[in-house]
Amino acid sequence: MIKENLTKLNNGLRVVTKSIDNFESVVLGYWVEAGAVCEDDTNNGISHFLEHMAFKGTTTRTAKQIAEAIESVGGYSNAYTSRETTAFHARVLKDDKNVAIDILSDIMQNPTFQKEELERERGVILQEISQTNDTPDDIIFDYFQNVAFPNQPMGHSILGPTKIVSKITSDDLRAYRDQYYNADNMLFCAAGNISHEEVLDYASKYFSNFSRKKTKVHDKEYEYKGGLYSDVRDLEQSHAIIGFKGVPSLSEDYYKMAIFSSILGGGMSSRLFQEVREKRGLVYSVYSFTSSYKRNGLFGIYAATSKEKLTELATVATAELLKMRDDITEKEFNRTKTQFRASLLMSQENCASVCEQIANQTIIFGRPLKREDILAKIEAVTIDDIKKLADKIVSSNASVVTVGQGNTDLIVPALERNGLNVG
Repeated sequence: MIKENLTKLNNGLRVVTKSIDNFESVVLGYWVEAGAVCEDDTNNGISHFLEHMAFKGTTTRTAKQIAEAIESVGGYSNAYTSRETTAFHARVLKDDKNVAIDILSDIMQNPTFQKEELERERGVILQEISQTNDTPDDIIFDYFQNVAFPNQPMGHSILGPTKIVSKITSDDLRAYRDQYYNADNMLFCAAGNISHEEVLDYASKYFSNFSRKKTKVHDKEYEYKGGLYSDVRDLEQSHAIIGFKGVPSLSEDYYKMAIFSSILGGGMSSRLFQEVREKRGLVYSVYSFTSSYKRNGLFGIYAATSKEKLTELATVATAELLKMRDDITEKEFNRTKTQFRASLLMSQENCASVCEQIANQTIIFGRPLKREDILAKIEAVTIDDIKKLADKIVSSNASVVTVGQGNTDLIVPALERNGLNVG
């Protein structure tokens, strides 16, 4: 039996569960509506820093004791930071759910931010930043985000720049945590072999100590702009992203965008893969992607090739993009819908995927979405919808970013010849 439930506690904390009786494990954790979009030019990277520090000691446990407590029952714990949320989660067997709830609640409510641990973790984060900077197919997405949303929090790197991360203090972490880590700005989510009633039984012990403090997290507007940026390096390949304005999470075009991107560059049967790689041999990797946020979104095409092939790559890729406005076959359209249905159904067999889905859906829509409702929205999309969306996308200003020997000068003319707007 599968049941979904949502309860809002007296202090404002939302408890969301999806009970799946035939699973042997459970994934659970806290989702906080705070990420890079909450930062400014003085503290960019603090959301990610706070995520790292969560497992580095509490008033009752050392960092080692936290790790041992979860791993001694065969469990796994982790955390991540995105542009709009930060999550702390664990996976354990169904009989050890109380261990995971205890540990996660402890790190969420009682962090110490000891100086020694802070300095040690700062070094880890600085190495993570350096690794990203040294990896062209990672750093290019940070550049793309900044070009799309220049001089705005949404354009910030999640990791933050070295000069700011090097100066973040324990007091900074406490102040940021006090501002955003409040009950009415958080969710506790669980998926797997656990009942909603079981989770609520833990509420008085583990959830009641979170303070209630109204927090405006996403009150800052962010507007897609677009433009150009090149990071010229001595690399064998030139990495490139050609992007445009996308759609927000709540947009009626959300599922249309997902289908559009999949047809264009979502797999081995996609147009970009077939035309750019299989027919012309221009790249090893090419794909399209879409990112949706509360108030805006992005769509892009990523590929890497030699400097000499960069102009041809841009010409072919944008030609395939433009064809989406008036040439979509029933065969590829139906195939993509089938892929989405299968992907959705298969994701329901993974506790981690289910837990993240119900968390994100609750943040965006105020409640978990029923599988039948999602399938109905996918089924309602038509070929004409995709064509109209394609026309809308290419009418926005392009964002063009490169990393490697080539630069945007090798791409922009190809876009302009195809009638695209370039910043």
